[in-house]
Amino acid sequence: MALINDIYIFVESEDVSREITASTHPVEEGIELTDHIRRSPLFLSLSGEIVGSSYEDDVAEIENMQKSGELVEYVGVNLVSDVVISKFSTSHIGDIRSGCRFTMELKEIRIAKSPYMEGSGNNGTQQVEEAPVPAAETPPTRTHTVKSGDTLSKIAKSYYGNANQFPKVFDANRDKLSDPNKIKAGQILVIP
Repeated sequence: MALINDIYIFVESEDVSREITASTHPVEEGIELTDHIRRSPLFLSLSGEIVGSSYEDDVAEIENMQKSGELVEYVGVNLVSDVVISKFSTSHIGDIRSGCRFTMELKEIRIAKSPYMEGSGNNGTQQVEEAPVPAAETPPTRTHTVKSGDTLSKIAKSYYGNANQFPKVFDANRDKLSDPNKIKAGQILVIP
C-alpha cells in the first residue's frame, strides 16, 4: 500500500528517473569540455491498482489533483513531496472488481517564492521583507586634548583640513562646552 496525499493506492512498481543536463564544448584533442551541469526534475513512474468500494471517488480526486496542478506528497517505497501528477491513466480489466489498474507519473517541481510577505499594515498591502542588516562596527572614538592657544577652528583644520568644520566638534562636545569660543587647556574633546 502507498499514499498519494490521503488516498490509499496499491502500487506494484515504482520507477525513479534521475537525470542531469551537461553543456559541453568540443576541444581539439581529447574529451569535450563540460562547463555547466544542471539537475533535471525527478520523475517517479507508478503502476498498480486502485481498489475498494470508493475507488471511483479516489480516481476522481486524483484527476482533480492532476487538473488543478496541486502539489502532492507520495509515500511508498520512495517518499517524495512537492510533485505534481503529470500523467494519470486508468484501465479496467475483468479480473479486478470494484477497482481499476492505473499508471501515473509524478514530476518534481520547484515553485519560486515571492520576496514579498503579507504586511501588517491596515491596508493589507504586501511589503518587501528586508534582509537583516549586519551590526555596524563602532568606529574608535577620536579625542583631542586641548592645548594652550587651541581654538575649535584650529582643531577642525587639523582633523578635517577645513577650519569651517568647527561646528562638528562643538556639536559633539555640547555636554562639555557652552560656548564655541571658550575652550580650556586640558579639556578632552571628542572628534567625530
